[in-house]
Amino acid sequence: MLYGIVFTSSFFHKSAQAIEAGQYYYFISEKCAPRGPQSPEERGAVTPDLMLFEVVPAGISDYFVRMNTDALIHYTEIGQRYLSDLEEEQVYTAGEESSEGKKVIHHDFMLQREAIDLKTLIATLNGFSQQQTEKGYYFRTILALPNENARFKAVTRVRLTESEAANRMLLTDYSTSYYLLDNAGKAESTPFISVDHYAAMRENIHEFNSPYHAFTKERVCGEKWESGI
Repeated sequence: MLYGIVFTSSFFHKSAQAIEAGQYYYFISEKCAPRGPQSPEERGAVTPDLMLFEVVPAGISDYFVRMNTDALIHYTEIGQRYLSDLEEEQVYTAGEESSEGKKVIHHDFMLQREAIDLKTLIATLNGFSQQQTEKGYYFRTILALPNENARFKAVTRVRLTESEAANRMLLTDYSTSYYLLDNAGKAESTPFISVDHYAAMRENIHEFNSPYHAFTKERVCGEKWESGI
């Protein structure tokens, strides 16, 4: 895989330089807007001490992302280590889109883009989940394959989205998708199987009956850790 950085304009270069490197911890919020108790004591009492990701400088305007794969508690150690190893070579890009009349800046980290065979896919999926409902879905899907020599394009990515608040980043994607390749090596447009590592990470942040569980249903925000906060 190639390692480097791509920008679509000088605007993005300026934005990327503004990323605050450091460790980002979960805090109770809705799209990075604080929810729940706000005093340091009350907030500390109800907020799990969970590091979500770390942004690491890798040059003048390049960055690595390190995900807390230990938070994927239903994955095997092999599955957690596999995802961590993908971070050794990654490609960082930055871009923007318009949402509700506002410019939104995304920071994308491509951790994997490679072709794999069916045997590798099965072994990898086995490490990604020990919950029977998920494993059952994966393998029912695989059993429907007409060709045991099938090959797939594996794509693993992370997306961080800037918030209006300083030192806060919305984690908006952490997933792996497997696209079936045809005989010419061209990938289908729809994934054969997608694994949402992000959902697995969010699932057990709060107990199901917690009043804050609803805030982890779709997105979570990371706040940069600073001494004294």
